[in-house]
Formats: sequence, structure tokens, C-alpha cells
Amino acid sequence: MFRQDPLNTILALGSGFTPTAVRMTATLRLPDLVEQGHRSVAALAAETGTDEQSLGRVLHYVSLLGLFSEAEAPEGGEKTYELTDVGRVLLSDHPSNLRRWLDYEDPSRAMEARFEPAIGRLMDAVRTGLPVYEQAHGRPFWADLEAHPDIEKSFNAGIARIAGRLVPELARIYDWASVKHVVDVGGGNGSLLLKLLTEHPALRGTLLELESVIEEAKGTTAQVADRCELVPGSFFEPMPAGGDVYLIANTLHNWSDRDAVRILGRCAEALEAGGRVVVVERLLDSGKDPVMASYADLLMLVLLGGRERSLDDLRTLGGEVGLTLTDAKKFELPGHWLIEFTKGETR
Repeated sequence: MFRQDPLNTILALGSGFTPTAVRMTATLRLPDLVEQGHRSVAALAAETGTDEQSLGRVLHYVSLLGLFSEAEAPEGGEKTYELTDVGRVLLSDHPSNLRRWLDYEDPSRAMEARFEPAIGRLMDAVRTGLPVYEQAHGRPFWADLEAHPDIEKSFNAGIARIAGRLVPELARIYDWASVKHVVDVGGGNGSLLLKLLTEHPALRGTLLELESVIEEAKGTTAQVADRCELVPGSFFEPMPAGGDVYLIANTLHNWSDRDAVRILGRCAEALEAGGRVVVVERLLDSGKDPVMASYADLLMLVLLGGRERSLDDLRTLGGEVGLTLTDAKKFELPGHWLIEFTKGETR
């Protein structure tokens, strides 16, 4: 990608047309159409209802970016396009689901679309060190979700998709047979807890979430209701006691170091000696997707003032509240790790 001289590389990276052209490619499902055999500009324009000449100009640009390979037209014929490995990532059936994320017209991406005005204020966040979501939308992130049920639903659906990818591995790589009662701290609509309780019939669970989310969680966890307690509340307040594992999945990165310490501290208060806190997070610079981790880090900055962290960062935060990092296991899902802390024990 961008195999050009430095000046043109910077122009492509910095140009406002690059993200717009890539998103248009996703929205029009051009990779799907090329894969199906519509390889000329005329055929693609006919399939998408676009102006042939204008579409051709965009196809040429995104081909230079590496999404397609462009074959020169034979005499009297038409230029044709083939998908590259980069372009295949935008196929609708690609496991990353990235095409949907970038689709301007997909109604299910209400939450992702809401991010974009805040991302455009990155300069303000860098100058102040503070989140800028409220500048973009008039309310802080969580209050804005509460004020827009459709966006909150989109957000929770996104969390559920991530949970769906994490849970099979989470169930496999951790010793849940040694756990009697897990407390899912800030577990969204309960999808993650449902999957854990389904996989492990001897396990009991408690979901701690805001009252606005609990109603949806009742429906999600109905089939395991006899082993699942739903507790409305904040993880900045005292947590339900009785768990031998407190699970915090994809949550700490939403918060500043000060607030992350407060959350871990509430877990430590609720634990008996020897109890465990299990954190599932993306770790910075820990795998083959450092760009995605760094992107997520910037997203946390502009939305919430949170951050992605390294293993040493988490070790330090846990240590501030008497938790010792005792294990770290890497997920197959790129960048994600399971980090275990234990209360009252040292290595």
C-alpha cells in the first residue's frame, strides 16, 4: 500500500479523500461485485447506479491505495479490476465485518457514525488531554447513549458481537471449573455471561450493570435466570459480594488510569483473600495488529479519556489496590489477552 515516493505517500495518508473513497468502496460493495465478476467500470456503474466516469476515477484512486489491481484496457476494450488481499478485507463475508463498519448507509452502524465528529476533534483532545465527545454532541459519551436509545442499542449490539468472538476462547483458556460464582462487571446486555453460564452448567453468575441496561439483560439471560442474578448499579460503588472471580471484559480501556484504579479497587474490596479478578483487554504492542490497537487507543482518548494499556500498565494499576498479576494468556483474536489478578497472594 502506498508504494510511492514519500511525498505522494504522505499526500495519500493525509488527504481527506482517502477515508472517504475507502468508505464509498465499502458502501457500494464494490469488492463483492468484482468478486462476482463485474470487473469493468461500466459493469460496476450499472450495478451500483453511479456515473461511469466518476466511478472510474474513484476506482483508479483506491487501486493506487492497494484495494484493487488495475489492468490496462486492450485496444478497443475496457480497463478491468481484480481484488487484492487488501481489498478482500472489505468483502461482506469477511470475518472482520469491516465492510459494515465503513458502510455509510448501514443503519446498524449508528454508533460508529456517532464516533466520527469526535474523531475530527483529535487536535483538541491532544491539546487538552481530555475527551472531546461532548464538544461534538453536547453530552458526554454515556449520557449521549442514554439519551439516544437507538444508538445505545447499536453500541450494545457491538459489544455483543465482540463477546460472541471472545467467549469460545474465554471458555477454553481459563480454568472455569475452579470457579463457583463469577461477577461480570459492566457486562452490557449479558451476552458474555449467558455464553459462559451456558458453557459451564455448574457456574453461577451475577451481572452488574446500569439500570438502563438491566431490562435488556433480562431478556438476554432468561434461559439461565435460575443461575444468574442481575444487579443494577455502578462499578464505582461497592460491588455485590460473593464472587470468587470478578470479570471485567473490554471495560477498563474506557476509563482513565484514576478511574480504572477505582474499578479494580471495588473488585478488590468485594473479594475474599485468594479471590481473582480477570481482565479481558486489548494490549498495546502485544500482537500482529499494533495499528488496530493504536487506533483503539486514540478512539478511547477522544470518546472517553480512556486508553489501551500494556501488560506492565495493568500490573501497575492492579498493584495500587493490592492485586497481584498472576497470569496472562493470549487470545487467538488479535491483540486481546486474559489477565488474571489475585488478591492477597504474591508470586
